[in-house]
Amino acid sequence: MSDIEHTYRDIVNLIKDVEHIDSTEKFLQVCVERITDKNLKTNDKLYIIASAINMINEFIIAESRYSRSRMNDIHTLLSKVKITQDING
Repeated sequence: MSDIEHTYRDIVNLIKDVEHIDSTEKFLQVCVERITDKNLKTNDKLYIIASAINMINEFIIAESRYSRSRMNDIHTLLSKVKITQDING
């Protein structure tokens, strides 16, 4: 793979990470907005809070899986770099 292809792939991965961070921010912002809505009655408010807690719980689990996947990718890349360094001595 050429340097240009590596650079392009790195840029695409960076853009994906930025989009992921932006969507994470938006998700958490929506949760906070729903919880802090002052126009809701008490029962509705409790329902929204419970729903938000469940959404955040699911989000944390999904985010952990995503992070683990990214870390595995990083470890794979680092092991390839080490193998290349060992070969090139």
